[in-house]
Amino acid sequence: MNILLLTPPGLRMMNPNTMEPDLLPPKTWAPLGIASLAAVLRRAGFAPSLRDLHDEDWNGVENLLREKQPDLVGISCFTFERANALRTAALVRKLLPEALVVMGGPHATFFPEQMLQSGLVDVVVLGEGENALLELVRRMEAGRDLRYLPGIALRDTDGLRMNPPGPRTNCLDDFPFPDYRAYDLSEYKSPEVPEQYRDLPGTHVLTSRGCPYTCRFCSVNSFFGGRWAFRSPGNVADELEQLVADQGVRHVYFSDDLFTLDRERAIGICREIIDRKINLAWMAETRVDCVDAGLLGWMRRAGCHRVYYGVESGSPSILTTVNKRFSVAQVARAFELTHKAGLEPCCFLMVGNPGETPETIGETVELIKAIRPATTPIIGITTILPGTELYELSKRQGLITDDYWLTDGNPPLYTGEHDMDDLIYLQMLLVQGVNPEMYEHLCAMGFDEGYFRLRRLGGKRGRSLHGLAS
Repeated sequence: MNILLLTPPGLRMMNPNTMEPDLLPPKTWAPLGIASLAAVLRRAGFAPSLRDLHDEDWNGVENLLREKQPDLVGISCFTFERANALRTAALVRKLLPEALVVMGGPHATFFPEQMLQSGLVDVVVLGEGENALLELVRRMEAGRDLRYLPGIALRDTDGLRMNPPGPRTNCLDDFPFPDYRAYDLSEYKSPEVPEQYRDLPGTHVLTSRGCPYTCRFCSVNSFFGGRWAFRSPGNVADELEQLVADQGVRHVYFSDDLFTLDRERAIGICREIIDRKINLAWMAETRVDCVDAGLLGWMRRAGCHRVYYGVESGSPSILTTVNKRFSVAQVARAFELTHKAGLEPCCFLMVGNPGETPETIGETVELIKAIRPATTPIIGITTILPGTELYELSKRQGLITDDYWLTDGNPPLYTGEHDMDDLIYLQMLLVQGVNPEMYEHLCAMGFDEGYFRLRRLGGKRGRSLHGLAS
């Protein structure tokens, strides 16, 4: 069977020089999703092709489909890229009407009916895809019925069919390592990687999946059904050795949502790296309440140089509202310990969660000044995403309906309490507090007091950077 696994072309952004949507962001991380699926299929005796289409135009996609002539096309579908995922499916349907179009990923999992009702997709793999896709391919090869296969949704003669979840494993050691053979890792450069490591061959590695916590803005818990599954330290080290030997990898980002949720497992990974003398620089993400001095010391000795924490806010009330389940004091303690361990503590912040005010932004500024992150915090405005409690709240408030995702629009910002001008003001207020140099640069681009004054004169409610204005 001829199998082709794809990530769709990257979204083009508005180019300020041409005023056309022709600006393509650079590649950041190799797509591990389709690489993992390809590895599972290859181990079972199939020979899938996979391609990251990020840099391709639509003529290139069409040429690839004509060249490969696949019987099955699997397409990864995330919420931000859903329009290009469906456009890819439409090309398959046009050029290869007999091919089976299978879609997976978070957005397809949360809205399988929309994917199937488009008429462009035959099957949606729900949640983690390895077991379901492998069984689907086996049944196709044998000419067996797909209608009752667990873990998928599909169109059949009776309409749309939603099957129950398939079996899942808590031991990710059961899966082979991702198949990198279609990727040139030198093409992937993430801005999260420090400058001094950016020229090293690198990739990201997942040592676990899921998250047991239920932050109200995040869909990870929902997508993985509240589960946290993991790989053993030895299995992780085996992959690292393979990446070093086969790909020349020298830098790794452990992009788990919670690298240190299991303290002993994290220390075990560090021990394996040290004992095997795996020469890597690496960084990881975790929570502030999932580290201690001993663990951070092990991480430092094993080659870790940076830890990213999802701080989100310095306001106790906001942390409670979004259900972070840790305190400002725990944030301060984690950053203190990380500094002392000789690691770079960095953080993600959010602006615009329910209850956000200039006062809560001020609390965040004060916290950032106290904890001294190694880099400017990565600041995002709260966005409405499927599979989150915030999405359900937004639907109740009339901000969005499920039909919104039938459009090509980007996921909207949360405007339940603040309009767009308010959110820009709050973000600028936070930037002004944590990085005055960046703030001055933004003002020079036009996002200054005059910007908000013009918005108010234009009949829109705005904010003054020196205080609230009606």
